[in-house]
Amino acid sequence: MDIAKRRNATLQTVNRFAGQPLVIGSTDCGKMVISHLRAMGHRPRIGEGGTWKSALGLQRFLRRHGGSGAACLDDWLPGRRITPAMRIIGDIVELPGEPPFGCFGICINNGRLLCWLEGMEGAVIAQPMQLLAAWRT
Repeated sequence: MDIAKRRNATLQTVNRFAGQPLVIGSTDCGKMVISHLRAMGHRPRIGEGGTWKSALGLQRFLRRHGGSGAACLDDWLPGRRITPAMRIIGDIVELPGEPPFGCFGICINNGRLLCWLEGMEGAVIAQPMQLLAAWRT
């Protein structure tokens, strides 16, 4: 995908999620990642049981899909894991987050991400200090 298409898909994700409060099951990291993957032309295989509507449902979803959000991304984007330093606009990154869920963000530009951070009222564009993993979308 060329950079202009990556930018447009990322802008669509930003417009949909920026400023939205964290509500597990409707506006959370996982829903944002799935929506972004679809905007980027991917079709993540959600599998039986669909998605989630609560924290307990999210735990069940993660158990069915490898135990973590990173396992889901490895399955949905096989062979696309990259080092976080190689990320570009539209890529997905994992940040330290509350177990067992973790935290995921979408790369915007200049090292910034769209993500939910503790203490913030909604999804924000931030420049995190630590990244755990990254995937090329």
